[in-house]
Amino acid sequence: MAESTHTSSPHTAGTEQAFPAGDFVSLPYREQRRTARHLNLPGFGPAEQQRLHDARVLVVGAGGLGCPAMQSLASAGVGTIVLYDDDTVDVTNLHRQILFSAEDVGRAKVDAATDALKRIQPDIEVETHQYRLDANNIVEAFRQVDLVIDGSDNFDTKFLVADAAEISGTPLVWTTVLRFAGQISVFNSTASGERGIGLRDLFPEKPSGDSIPDCASAGVLGATTAVMGALAATEAIKWVTGVGQPLLGTVVSYDALTARTQSFRIAPDPSRQPVAALSPRDDTAASTTACAVQSPEASHTTPDQDPGSHPAQAPGNAALHELVRTGKAFTVDVREYHETLLAQPGFIGEQGADEHLAMSALADPAGTLDVASPAVAEAFARHQGTDAVVYCASGVRSQHFVEKYGQVASEYGITLHNLPGGVRG
Repeated sequence: MAESTHTSSPHTAGTEQAFPAGDFVSLPYREQRRTARHLNLPGFGPAEQQRLHDARVLVVGAGGLGCPAMQSLASAGVGTIVLYDDDTVDVTNLHRQILFSAEDVGRAKVDAATDALKRIQPDIEVETHQYRLDANNIVEAFRQVDLVIDGSDNFDTKFLVADAAEISGTPLVWTTVLRFAGQISVFNSTASGERGIGLRDLFPEKPSGDSIPDCASAGVLGATTAVMGALAATEAIKWVTGVGQPLLGTVVSYDALTARTQSFRIAPDPSRQPVAALSPRDDTAASTTACAVQSPEASHTTPDQDPGSHPAQAPGNAALHELVRTGKAFTVDVREYHETLLAQPGFIGEQGADEHLAMSALADPAGTLDVASPAVAEAFARHQGTDAVVYCASGVRSQHFVEKYGQVASEYGITLHNLPGGVRG
């Protein structure tokens, strides 16, 4: 384990000894009582509980994965959780981020999480950092802990975290979730005295943003994140205590709809050079907020552009904002109805778009968009002679709409513009 720097100040209360003196444990008495059921487990004794008490576990993100993981870690008796998250609690978080309640909406996640964890385990230390890990601070942060759980929801962060874990030699519990499914594995760059398995042995290159579905548009079952977060905590507990076999070299996939799991082995790529340094451009602040490698939306994109899309002259986001603000363009939201409840672009406001044309309502059973859709024609007829700014969650579906209906729009004197980045654009 990495050298621990945490103090024992909150662990001094209630130090009456309950374990036999020969076990040499220093757990608070109330912590011994609270975790006593662990001691009935085969191979899990006072020494293993003490290892949990002494452990420092870093969690990246208090989201759908990080919240259940931290809840389980605190319940199990982990002594110190180091949490990095710069976000605040939003009402749309509550269906999956189970540390938070409606009363926490608007609060910093690090503060709300600390309060929740201390209600579970009063003696726990929660070291909070309300900013993002980046290429300048992440390696040193990892060197101060025994293990990292990646609870992030985008591949920019996941690759940064995995690379930093490989450089620092810090064990990493990697997990990801999308819709009704999740995956989990454990990476360790110093396993068995050799270069161990890392994320780049599973995914040699970081997927492009266009190939990855946005979490908001793809959706996620809250109970699935709870399952994967609990599995991540279990892997951390196994690693810290030495009980059981961690998922080194194994990826487990979970499908909530069938209640089935599958596992497959991975091995180090002998041709891959170990990660030695982070690029200064590596940063968790990247805009990709995706959950998986392949995007179902990616199949919608085509190399050809309709005349009405004018890709070579596409204005930037600021120019599009100005068109809408000055009334020179109307807005078209092509997301599903439930997505419109999640967020709207800042320059539009909570009132939403001028026209809502959900892509699913425009497609036939095979998924092909109907160029002659009456709904599209009626919407265009209401705004003849003006530009249109089209958006979705990430900019992928809206680009497909622009390509498909650009020619139709031109017949009404309308030029369609895709909003890059979607609601974040």
